Amino acid sequence: MATLAVAIVRLSIAVLWILAPPVFIALALREWKRVSKGGASGLRAVWPAAVALAVLANWILFLAFVAAGQIGGFGTHYITTRLADWFLLISLLLFVGSIAANVARGKLSLASLLILALWAGSELVA
Repeated sequence: MATLAVAIVRLSIAVLWILAPPVFIALALREWKRVSKGGASGLRAVWPAAVALAVLANWILFLAFVAAGQIGGFGTHYITTRLADWFLLISLLLFVGSIAANVARGKLSLASLLILALWAGSELVA
């Protein structure tokens, strides 16, 4: 019975971890839209939205790689693709870019960090 409870808790954490980034991105975009009505222009004004869309694309790519069986696996049959290395680097750059955002920095950074951890976890050998 205890192992079932542990399995349910682990599954719940994994599902929340995977589903949290788009929620944080949506909240960040909502905050950016509210703040950007002030009329600011230039790169600094659109940077949070650009980072948010890039982080969302990175999250979608992670899910696509998992669904296609390009990353993942259990035990001795661990599978990963060399592209995962590049997406890990891109995730790190997006995390740094999200820290540079002037609006919704916390939400973007947390979403980026969660996706960075997903890519890093895909690189670890089971």
